[in-house]
Amino acid sequence: MPEEKDMTKEYETLKKKYNLPELKELDKEFCIGKLEETTFLLRGIINKMNERLEQTLKILGDIIQPENNLANMYEAEGFSDDEKKNIFDLFKKISYYHKELLINDFTHEEDLAAELINKTFKEWKELKQEFLKILDKVKQYWKKETKSRLELGYFG
Repeated sequence: MPEEKDMTKEYETLKKKYNLPELKELDKEFCIGKLEETTFLLRGIINKMNERLEQTLKILGDIIQPENNLANMYEAEGFSDDEKKNIFDLFKKISYYHKELLINDFTHEEDLAAELINKTFKEWKELKQEFLKILDKVKQYWKKETKSRLELGYFG
């Protein structure tokens, strides 16, 4: 039976080669988890990063244009049109990185993957702060004593 590779050591080698972020930091931001044995380690990391971006885009998209879902419709009411425009701007920025990561998954070149991991990681730290402010506003809206158009229509 072949010996299992230590992917953490593999990452440390790539980290030194490409000046990548600490694995612990990547894990904290993108839920990388245990590195599975693979030939394309950076591709696996990119996929995990993309999962986080997809989750973020879904939440933002539901605020910008809620589907026929009561919770999404209620949460969207908590934002003005100007705020939704700002949310859309954030949505666009995150979508750009999402597509870059996706393209790299299909064309995978290690040096470009490393560059993309660095760029996305750096930008994410700023984008995440904007996203967390939006999430906090959504959370606070649930605590507000309001008469939602949805409530008035549903019970009225």
